[in-house]
Amino acid sequence: MNAVVLLGPPGAGKGTVAEVLVGKGYKHVSTGDLLREQIRQETALGIEAKALMDQGKFVPDDVVVGMIRELFGAGKPGDKFLFDGFPRTLVQAEKLDELIGSLNGNLDEVVLLECPADAIVERLSGRRSCPECKTVYHVTFNPPKEAGVCDVDGTELIRRDDDNPETIRQRLTVYAEQTAPLITYYEAKDLVHPIDATQSIEQVRAAVLEKLG
Repeated sequence: MNAVVLLGPPGAGKGTVAEVLVGKGYKHVSTGDLLREQIRQETALGIEAKALMDQGKFVPDDVVVGMIRELFGAGKPGDKFLFDGFPRTLVQAEKLDELIGSLNGNLDEVVLLECPADAIVERLSGRRSCPECKTVYHVTFNPPKEAGVCDVDGTELIRRDDDNPETIRQRLTVYAEQTAPLITYYEAKDLVHPIDATQSIEQVRAAVLEKLG
């Protein structure tokens, strides 16, 4: 198996970039999506995760690593995995190396999406989503036709608890403390490819595809 890691602060556009790589045969692994599904189902893990995420904190390493181990166990030898939101810490990065090595796989690239904090806060605090059809909007960049209402089904739009400005800045602080050191870790392995994430979505996607050949 082979893998690519998307690195960058929350809101830098990792999920958007992932969409185009899925079209190239990668299996998108978003730990955020996996955790939100647990929250939706109100499992014990979901309740614990929601409390942490609402405070801008991350869930424990052992929980996340266990989720990834299960995904690998259900995969096939030729699979290509695209990690979005994992690893977040050096411990997770080391565990990922161990998991990939145990499957005789390779971590091919680490794509680093770079975006300043102020731009991140503007992006995330302006997001609104439909609780029914899951369509996502932005009050500035992609507003609905009628303010606060979904274009698709007319449902009142909501803002996620972890998308308020104070929580976003806390998440960025946690990122700087826990995740940014991964850049140095992967640079030592000559795997990091920086991308300017302040560009348009199309430009960012094109740059990522160019980097990945």
